[in-house]
Amino acid sequence: MTALICVNVLLTVVLLATLFVTWRLTRQVRQLFKEVAPAGALTGSKGPQPGDNCPSGPFRLLNGAAFSPVRKGGTTLLLFVSATCPVSRKIIPIAQDFCRKEHVDLVFAGDDAPEVQQRFVQQSGIKTDCFINDPTIGRVLEVDKLPAAFLLSSEGVILSRGLVNSREHLESLLNAWESGFTTVQDYITHRKRQKIQAA
Repeated sequence: MTALICVNVLLTVVLLATLFVTWRLTRQVRQLFKEVAPAGALTGSKGPQPGDNCPSGPFRLLNGAAFSPVRKGGTTLLLFVSATCPVSRKIIPIAQDFCRKEHVDLVFAGDDAPEVQQRFVQQSGIKTDCFINDPTIGRVLEVDKLPAAFLLSSEGVILSRGLVNSREHLESLLNAWESGFTTVQDYITHRKRQKIQAA
């Protein structure tokens, strides 16, 4: 009987110790998530920057029509992709879902041969009236890596830009614009300075 009581007491102590350790670990993990900065879209220093006007065009769409970044309506996400880039193929459905949920117009851009682009848009489920097939726009925006994204206002002003390969990167373009900073990294740096000044 005495041995059974001792075992029960020991088990209770072990259980309480386990609960305490779990509680401490949970607090540490929460603190870690607060300290770890979110990964934003990588923004290059080349080419037009947020606040600059996007070249007005017009640029040639795959269906033969013309596209101008200055258009009525809300914001537009201009996403540069390529049929030969596996990351581009991965980001296309993510971008389509993201823009649909965020009510952002989505326009793709590339500069491959028209027949290559036609096969590419068919395979990827992209409409030909939402695909700029014109090398000029990539040159004037100085796009040198893919997939590159530009968030544009209805007046054709670049709100934010960066290389994107995940939904988090796409969200960072919106977050950077909504926060009033050109990039998420600038926002994080600002927050860190505020914490240091407050300490």
